[in-house]
Amino acid sequence: MVAKAVAVASPATTEAKYSEARVRLTNDLQKIADEVTFLNPDRPAWKPLLDSRRIVGTVLVLEEVFKVKLPPDRLVRKGGYNNVKEAVENIIRRHKGLIAEKNKPKKVRS
Repeated sequence: MVAKAVAVASPATTEAKYSEARVRLTNDLQKIADEVTFLNPDRPAWKPLLDSRRIVGTVLVLEEVFKVKLPPDRLVRKGGYNNVKEAVENIIRRHKGLIAEKNKPKKVRS
């Protein structure tokens, strides 16, 4: 049985990357929120401020920072979000979960 080594980024580096990603996501999502508010000032309360279809492109920020491709539909909650902070925190949390899942060592049958 051969053991595989898994490269894991140091926590300081990873947290610095998440801080950068958080700032960049916040800026991009705030632009979208401002645009939606400007174009549709009478938006009904039931309609999300940040529609999932509009914000899928912003997750490319995470690809640029971490150099890892992940499916956007697994990062963005279907339906969208009501505010920027909620969106950023949810996307970052999902990203951390997917990275952990991806880095989990595979079990090898002998």
